[in-house]
This record gives sequence, C-alpha cells and structure tokens, in this order.
Amino acid sequence: MTYFSGTVCAVPTANKQKYRDHAAKAWTIFRKYGATRMIETWGADVPRGKLTDFYGAVQAKEDETIVFSWIEWPDKPTSDAAWER
Repeated sequence: MTYFSGTVCAVPTANKQKYRDHAAKAWTIFRKYGATRMIETWGADVPRGKLTDFYGAVQAKEDETIVFSWIEWPDKPTSDAAWER
C-alpha cells in the first residue's frame, strides 16, 4: 500500500531558491532509495488559525514562508528502510 511521509517547516522567504536547490538534491537521494514522488508546496493556501496553525507549529517568523512537503513511497517498509539509511 502506498505510504507517505511529510514535513512542515518555516524557511526564510529570501532563501526560496536555496531551498528549491536543496530539495532537488534531496529528491535524487530519495528516488535512489525508492521514493516514487516528492512534492514541495511553498506557502500555498496556509491560513492563519484561531487556536493553532502551521505558523505556530513551526514557530515561523514574519520573514519566513511555510513549506509543506511529502514523499510518496511504494510502501511503509521502503520508507522505513530509506530513513534508516
């Protein structure tokens, strides 16, 4: 069964290209370890919450953008093995 691992982080907005370059390099490694897809969303539809939200979860600063990413794996054992490497 397809398995996903995901992350949320705050990245300085001025470093968007550096982040994209880093993600591209990471993709070559994840693909080598069996990932089938990697998605990076840069500040796409990240609303401010009333009680909690992604900004608070990652303690984002005013000059940072929320990035939500996930990696698709063919199954959980493949994901687990990749993260162990």
